[in-house]
Amino acid sequence: MIKNSQKKVQGREYLKKSVFLHSQTQLNMKEDSFITVKTFNFPADATIVQTFMEMRGIEIYMKNMVSNRLAYTLGDIEMQVKQSDYEKAREALIEGGFAKPEDFQ
Repeated sequence: MIKNSQKKVQGREYLKKSVFLHSQTQLNMKEDSFITVKTFNFPADATIVQTFMEMRGIEIYMKNMVSNRLAYTLGDIEMQVKQSDYEKAREALIEGGFAKPEDFQ
């Protein structure tokens, strides 16, 4: 059985890791600028495509995505990829049936 003091230590460690990962993400974003490759209206749609892209090794950032049940975002959820991954992401979206070639013209 985990005692309250152990839970607090585990919570602090989780918070430290979370802050570290967030700062690493911020550093990575500064190294290579991101560009919007697709926009979604519903968070559920964005999550499905996000998983698809990550399975193909494409790093993405979901701009305007709120992961809170009380603040449910509708519309303007932007999937952004590194500029260097744009072509790979475009091809993956078309291959997966999430976009058409004319969506990128």
